[in-house]
Amino acid sequence: MSSQSTSIKKKIDSGNERLASLLEDVVRGSIKIPAFQREYVWTDEQILGLIDSIYSGYPVGSLLLWTTKVPLKFERNVGGFDLPEIKEDYPVNYILDGQQRLTTLFGVFNSDKPTKNKELASRFNVHYVPQDDKFYHVYTKPHDLKSIPLNSILETTKLISYLSDFDEGDRNKITNLVDRFKDYDFPVVTIKERTNQEVCRIFQRINSSGTSLSTIELLTAWTWSEEFNLRIEINEINDYLASKGFRHADETLLMRCLTSIVNKEIDSDTLINNDPATLASSVNLLREGIVKAVDFLEKDLKIQNSVFLPFPIMLVPLVYFFSKEDRPTGYQYNSIKRWFWCCAFSQRYKAGTNAFVMEDILEMDKILSIRDKYIQFPMKIEADFFRKSWRINSSAAKSTICLLAQLNPRSFITGKCVDLGTALSAYNARQFHHIYPKSFLSKIGIGFHESNIIANIAFLTAQDNNKISDEDPANYFPNVNSAERIAIFNSALIDEELWNGDKSFKEFIDVREKSLVKMAHKAMMGNL
Repeated sequence: MSSQSTSIKKKIDSGNERLASLLEDVVRGSIKIPAFQREYVWTDEQILGLIDSIYSGYPVGSLLLWTTKVPLKFERNVGGFDLPEIKEDYPVNYILDGQQRLTTLFGVFNSDKPTKNKELASRFNVHYVPQDDKFYHVYTKPHDLKSIPLNSILETTKLISYLSDFDEGDRNKITNLVDRFKDYDFPVVTIKERTNQEVCRIFQRINSSGTSLSTIELLTAWTWSEEFNLRIEINEINDYLASKGFRHADETLLMRCLTSIVNKEIDSDTLINNDPATLASSVNLLREGIVKAVDFLEKDLKIQNSVFLPFPIMLVPLVYFFSKEDRPTGYQYNSIKRWFWCCAFSQRYKAGTNAFVMEDILEMDKILSIRDKYIQFPMKIEADFFRKSWRINSSAAKSTICLLAQLNPRSFITGKCVDLGTALSAYNARQFHHIYPKSFLSKIGIGFHESNIIANIAFLTAQDNNKISDEDPANYFPNVNSAERIAIFNSALIDEELWNGDKSFKEFIDVREKSLVKMAHKAMMGNL
């Protein structure tokens, strides 16, 4: 065996522990349930299934423990039952996987103890009926059959007080029951001598309950104090984002933003290597960065909803910058805008995203350090970018929507300013319109794939959208208010040579595509 294999083996112990001893370890505090574990979610059927499997001698899966000297916030009760106060002693075993099973067993064999959760305790009150050799919840047990509660069978004094109610045959069954539970060997796997980051990765990959576990749960337990709870802090930031229309910036994205601030990386696993005080102070920077980044997107770029960010992960470099700079200069603002547009139209984050985000975090450092000079980013726009299919959730469509929003678009017929708060607040397809309606083009032999392209899209109120319906532009363009026609069409990036209505669809798209490319280049140059 190689030295590496020997080293790995030393870090993993596997063995069996009798059920009775396992529950005693919980009471003594040598096995703890860390605060990052999930709430109890098992059904009544799962509770009885576990009990019956142990009684039948079936395997029920192993427990995964982590032996460490690192003090984590842990639960002071199991399944609602308070644990006795004991002197803290480390190292200690934290349960990483198997919490639902261990909580079930602890609850079943302690269901008569004082509890903060009487409803759950009643579900744990499982009885054994010797006559039919079955287990029941107390509220489903047949009334005419004698039973013994499982909370009595591991304590001799309690057990004796019940046995006198049964005949010899039933007492033999109960004795057999006690032996099966007391002597049941529970497989236990213990990891030790692992770094916090290794444990974090192991924890993330656990999926036996069907629920993927996240880094934030471990970090919450590790950094917890009376003054700081990471889970609450992140939830409050999420609530703020939702109130500003950025509810699509999920927890994973926030943790990446936090990681960029702390480590200039985006793999949130690396946060585990930082001390709790650093993480606590960095959450304040995260909050400040989020508020300023959202304000920038809303006021400077007219983006009022995260759903229209070409790539949601663009928020990471932005939050990084605004967490480090309290009062950006005009040069810095201009550089940030150019970065945004260059990233959007080059489709920079379409592939190899993580590496590019890391590069852009370092680019933000240049903007931070050179406060009074423009930082120019490589300008690139994909060929036929504006001839891509119109799909409102595509990154190309979102980039174009953001670009057109800079023109303060006005609806064609009424001339009303399009409410960007409504148009950009959700997937509101009625706020966008095919300038040459698909139905009209279909009638003259132009197919869906040729007509349903980005260059054929403009902002429009739902009211005007209904009025125009499938009309030929040659018919509805003349209905645009003549006094404001130039302003209205300019706000939709439709040149004067186009709104006269004498161009074919192909000619229209050729000209408008050039206008869109020209505007995209202006944005990337910082000249909007």
